[in-house]
Amino acid sequence: MSISKTLLKCLHEKKYADLPSSLGRRFDIDAAYQVAIEICEARTLQGEQLEGIKIGFTNMNIWKQYNINVPIFGPMYSSTIINYKDKLNINKYLEPKFEPEIYFKLKKYPNSKMTDLELLDCCSHFGVGIEIVQSIFEGWKFSAPDAIAAFGLHGQFKNLKEISVTRYLGGIEMLARNLSNFSLTLVKNGEVVEKGHASNILGKGPVESLRAYVLFCENNIKDWLLLDKPITTGTITNAYDVNEGEEYLLAFEDIQIDAIKTNV
Repeated sequence: MSISKTLLKCLHEKKYADLPSSLGRRFDIDAAYQVAIEICEARTLQGEQLEGIKIGFTNMNIWKQYNINVPIFGPMYSSTIINYKDKLNINKYLEPKFEPEIYFKLKKYPNSKMTDLELLDCCSHFGVGIEIVQSIFEGWKFSAPDAIAAFGLHGQFKNLKEISVTRYLGGIEMLARNLSNFSLTLVKNGEVVEKGHASNILGKGPVESLRAYVLFCENNIKDWLLLDKPITTGTITNAYDVNEGEEYLLAFEDIQIDAIKTNV
């Protein structure tokens, strides 16, 4: 059975998989993205539509913990993206974790050499969401190619709030400044878990993650450069174990986003 079919089988049956990098043949990042493309094609044939892209491992504070120091990219689907009022289904995943993220939606195609303001001008909206990430590799032990092949570790994405770029008070210049300087306090069941900062994301903020995504698509998979679809930019805090019934509060500072509550 091919790597792509094996990984999909493990996802659907909620079973652990062997690391593709441990199978005795060279398995590098290029090979991993080929598997990711095969999985995307298979899921599309099963009726799951490509509806967004997740970017992972942009938070440099967690690179040492997971032994990965490059961003990774993976598809999100009509079956994995839900709205604010919908309930997450974390019990279908192995070792799920909770990640608060900023996302963007593009209205026109950018290029990676654009300034931050030019990149934001290509966006119709930005927003806040949570990604449930998961690992079919036991104990969250893997290499970057393994994580890429295994769906980019994507489980589900929940859109919590969406904001029009053109309606941001103070204009696009203010938005650019705020996106590079904001902080987020993550509260779980009434207790502060962590205070994350925009600079955790590739040292500069979510717009830098968007730039990395555009560059990746230019150099690798052009079909993944999507318009009017959520492009997540990576977790602002660490990724935390999540259980059904928990309540989360996302409290922002230095950006025009009101505090958001969500239940799992």
